[in-house]
Amino acid sequence: MGPLSNITVSGASVVSIVQAVKGFSVLVSTLLEVMKVQTRDATGALAVDPNAWYPVRDYLIAYKKIDTLLGGRGLEKVGSLIPSHAVFPPNIKDVRGALASIDVAFHMNHKLDGAPMFDPSTGTMLEGIGHYGYQAVPGKNEARLVCGNPYPCRFDLGLIRGMAQRFEPGATVTHDANEGCRAKGGESCTYVVSW
Repeated sequence: MGPLSNITVSGASVVSIVQAVKGFSVLVSTLLEVMKVQTRDATGALAVDPNAWYPVRDYLIAYKKIDTLLGGRGLEKVGSLIPSHAVFPPNIKDVRGALASIDVAFHMNHKLDGAPMFDPSTGTMLEGIGHYGYQAVPGKNEARLVCGNPYPCRFDLGLIRGMAQRFEPGATVTHDANEGCRAKGGESCTYVVSW
C-alpha cells in the first residue's frame, strides 16, 4: 500500500490549490480528475468539497501535473498563494510566528487513519507526513526551514515565500543547495528566509 496510503488531506487545502490555479481551466479540470473529485456544485460542475478529506497520494499526483503543465515556477506560484487562503490563529503577529506555525498547520490539514495529525487541544502531533522544521537565526532577521515532507521542493519554496511575505513583504527565500534537495534524491530541502 505504501507509506502514505492511510493519510488524507483536507478539502480546504485542495480548495486552496484549485483557487491558486483557477486561471488555468485545463489544469483545474486535470486536478479534479486526478483527485477523483465526485461532488458537484449548483451548476453541476465538479467541485472540491472543503469539508471532505482526499487521499494524499492523489493530491501529490496533482502537484506532479502542475509541474508538468506549468513547471517549477508554476509550483512556486501555487505555493506562494496558499498563505493568502490560509486562516491564521490570532496569536500569529509576525514573520517568525508565521514561519514557526507552518509545521502545525501542515499537520492540522492531514489525517492519519482518520485522526487529525495535530490536535490543538492536546498538542499531540502524529508522525508519518514529514515536517517543516523552523530554526531562528539568532541576532539576524533570518530563519532556516528544513522541509522533509513529500511535497515538491519548488512548491515549498513558494509556500515559505508566501508565508514570509504575508508579514514581511520584502522577505526573500533561497534554497541552500549545500544541504541537499528532494528533487535530486535528498531527504530534505533547506530554505533560508531573510527580511
